[in-house]
Amino acid sequence: MVNAQEHDLLPSVLWDWRTDLDQEDKLTLLPVLAAALVSLVNDGLIEVRQLVVDVNGSGSYEVIPCGQLPDVLADQAVWEYTDHSWIHRDEGLAIVETHAGRELSLTDRAGVPDPQSSNPYLK
Repeated sequence: MVNAQEHDLLPSVLWDWRTDLDQEDKLTLLPVLAAALVSLVNDGLIEVRQLVVDVNGSGSYEVIPCGQLPDVLADQAVWEYTDHSWIHRDEGLAIVETHAGRELSLTDRAGVPDPQSSNPYLK
């Protein structure tokens, strides 16, 4: 959920997960990470959003329904940066804490700006 506080794209989530493993080994364990994310979604603590930026630079998102998540997260391509998302971090799938997730978070946010507010495409 720490990554969700930062509205991380899935490639960053994968990078930060299991830092004791190299990328190839992490990729073989994607079903484990995907199951954990689905569980957090089912518990109402995070949501997975598809971020989209149109040709005019306007952004939007849609929440991936929980029933579709296992199939969506099984696609290895969603765990890799595109050329655009690597540079701009505004395209692809992102995990985002829900209100319930933020309430559960142990991070003291007193005097600290909401990190999710830094990405206009998540509003």
